[in-house]
Amino acid sequence: MTTWKSERPATGPETVLHVARPCRWPGTMAILILTPAVMAGCSWLAQKQGTLVLLLGAFLAMLVLVIAWTMCGAGPGALVAVSGFAFMLFVGPALDDYVLDQRGLRQDAVIVKIGGYHTRHTRADGRTCTVVPLETAETGSRSYDVDGTDGCGEELKTGQRVMLVTDPQDWLAPRMSTEVTGVSPSQVWISGGLLVLMEAFTLYGRLRRRA
Repeated sequence: MTTWKSERPATGPETVLHVARPCRWPGTMAILILTPAVMAGCSWLAQKQGTLVLLLGAFLAMLVLVIAWTMCGAGPGALVAVSGFAFMLFVGPALDDYVLDQRGLRQDAVIVKIGGYHTRHTRADGRTCTVVPLETAETGSRSYDVDGTDGCGEELKTGQRVMLVTDPQDWLAPRMSTEVTGVSPSQVWISGGLLVLMEAFTLYGRLRRRA
């Protein structure tokens, strides 16, 4: 007589297998640290006089923002890109104001020529003052062109003496002393707020993708 035995699984505590997900924190920390640092660096490059450096800063900024967008996901990544671009636009002029106020060379100068220009994309007229420091005006040394946004106002005339502020390293554009007042509180608050938003969107996007 053949006896059939039913095989039952051994009783005992059940074993639950968990699939370990790859750790995302190294990538998250890299984005949180490198993105604002690169944005600040690109904004500083944009303050340099010259088209080539400006294009280089814009290219690096777009590359970093696209990488952050990809790593944070579609929705949060778009918010990271927008806040990061706005952060770059505000922190650049703030760095310009701070550096020129701290290391700018202030010297008496005279306006030797006043000209104008017309911009097609804005359809607006601009004003340019050619200024020469008094110490070198007689020898015909280097002159500086200061536009309307940097202090060449309608009240200035040819032959008028002014106070000129220049960057000893020729990185920043020269200004009239009336336009060199340091960083304003609004610049600090706006730049800080955009930085917090960018970091918050980055962290949210990374945690959302992990979940």
